[in-house]
Amino acid sequence: MNKLLAEFLGTFFFCAVALLSGNPLAAAGALAVTVYALGYVSGGHFNPAVSLAVWLRGQLDKGEMLRFWGAQAAGAVTAFLIYKLLGSSHDVIRKLETPAFRALLGETGFTFLVAFTWLHVRTARQQLGNAYFGAAIGLAHYAGASSIARISVGACNPALGLAFVLAGLVPGWMILIYLLAGLIGGGAASVIYRMLNPND
Repeated sequence: MNKLLAEFLGTFFFCAVALLSGNPLAAAGALAVTVYALGYVSGGHFNPAVSLAVWLRGQLDKGEMLRFWGAQAAGAVTAFLIYKLLGSSHDVIRKLETPAFRALLGETGFTFLVAFTWLHVRTARQQLGNAYFGAAIGLAHYAGASSIARISVGACNPALGLAFVLAGLVPGWMILIYLLAGLIGGGAASVIYRMLNPND
């Protein structure tokens, strides 16, 4: 239960900052601090693609992964409710006219980067106990969100994508893009990680 609460809280604060600020750097900062603050409880996934990658890596059982997904989705929905309650002091509504293929390609590539970074800095034996894991994960998100902000609003995370859809910041069909990107990006991150670290 503690792990699920940690996943809920981390995802909530990350998504709430992303929605309220509309600023990739602020969202990345929120992700970094919540990973540092709660990583010792649940690992600090706060991203269904990361949970998928960790499951495929063999460090999370399937049932726990599904429960993490539920907690992450609940965090995203709660962030949306807070966003609606507080409103926003800026205009972050974007009319996306990007072809679905470009949006999927961008989201998949940078969701992969986030999950791939997470696997290396949180699970690789050579890097266990490092003090920079939160910063690395936050910077990976910032790099992705900044690079594809004009293409797909730069979720790099299906939970944040859900929050974007609920808030009306992207068209409803974009939820399929975020979900597919999470599955492909998270899965590919685990595969490539195993290729690079066959003995880990």
